[in-house]
Amino acid sequence: MGYSGDGDHSGSLFIGCGEASGDHYASLLVGALRSAGFGGEIWGMLGSEGQQAGGDAVWNSGSLSLMGISEVFSAIPRLMRLKNEMAAEIMVRNPAAVVVIDSPDFSIPLLKALKKKGYGGSIFYLAPPTVWAWRQGRADDLAELCDICFPLFDFERVFLASRGVECRWFGHPLVKEIQGIKPTGKIAANGEKIVALLPGSRRSEVRNLLPVLLEAARGLRERGFSPVFSVAPGLDEETSSGLKRACSGWSVFEGPGAELMAASETVIGASGTATVEALILRKFTIVLYKASWSSWVTYKLLVRTPWISIPNILAGESVFPELLQSEASAANIFRHFDRYHGSRGERERIDASMNRADAALGDGDAPGGWANSIMEMLKT
Repeated sequence: MGYSGDGDHSGSLFIGCGEASGDHYASLLVGALRSAGFGGEIWGMLGSEGQQAGGDAVWNSGSLSLMGISEVFSAIPRLMRLKNEMAAEIMVRNPAAVVVIDSPDFSIPLLKALKKKGYGGSIFYLAPPTVWAWRQGRADDLAELCDICFPLFDFERVFLASRGVECRWFGHPLVKEIQGIKPTGKIAANGEKIVALLPGSRRSEVRNLLPVLLEAARGLRERGFSPVFSVAPGLDEETSSGLKRACSGWSVFEGPGAELMAASETVIGASGTATVEALILRKFTIVLYKASWSSWVTYKLLVRTPWISIPNILAGESVFPELLQSEASAANIFRHFDRYHGSRGERERIDASMNRADAALGDGDAPGGWANSIMEMLKT
């Protein structure tokens, strides 16, 4: 099988992702594949980062930026059309391999459609679904559909392997990337005690969390801190513009959230990949989660873990306070904020827990491991 990139799509590679974090992992994978010697075309559903890394975005990953049961239900007809269109195009182009990243409500049906159509290439799943937390039956789907899964955490590898899923883990991809990050000149320092406020990378997150964060910003200023709102690079233009208008009069940062967090004393905001970045940077974080009633009921009925943020799961304790639904208020934020900043003992306890949780992230070259595994499979 050749990697000449001369127009023979049998030597190409499909990558499909949704969400800003998935696009980031896609960009890391594209770069690692090129470094490993893959010369074929890389195409699929990608965002701006995946495109900048050299991938061809036939579809934009923003199509899957959904949060909550109600949003997903309303988008089902559109997503089904997209899945069918994508599966048909993959069968026409016949890439050597398909790599899907996260977004299981779309990725697993896509892989099932490909199997049904007789796709014969290799299939890889990067950041597979959190079957250890809920919908464990998906582990059977992964075992049947995928040649190799690349989980982001070792405890996921252990769980999936126990259910017959072929897995490889090389550490978390963000560790090496985030450890050396430095605050840029775009973030004012000048002795200011900055607090990073993260409304999220999806429209629904911003809509639900921004009012709480705006109220918190006023309290932070009264306490002598400098709140800075993050405008996530992956936000759609309408949401991004609305967020900046709502934050008029406050400091706003439009670069990578990790750069803002690196300059901050504390982080307050949406759950997700940002909490892992904050852990690597050793930044105390107050996690907020607000979703629709239907999403919350589903979560409570199905999710089997006591925490929603990965740092707490890794630590096995509440390192980062989680304020969920009606608990996500400015008053509750400051209950935890003031305790951390006002008690040396509490701060030392949390900092020690962060160190233990961070050690579970590993320190390998995850993108290089993914790329080498894919290349090995393609050469067999």
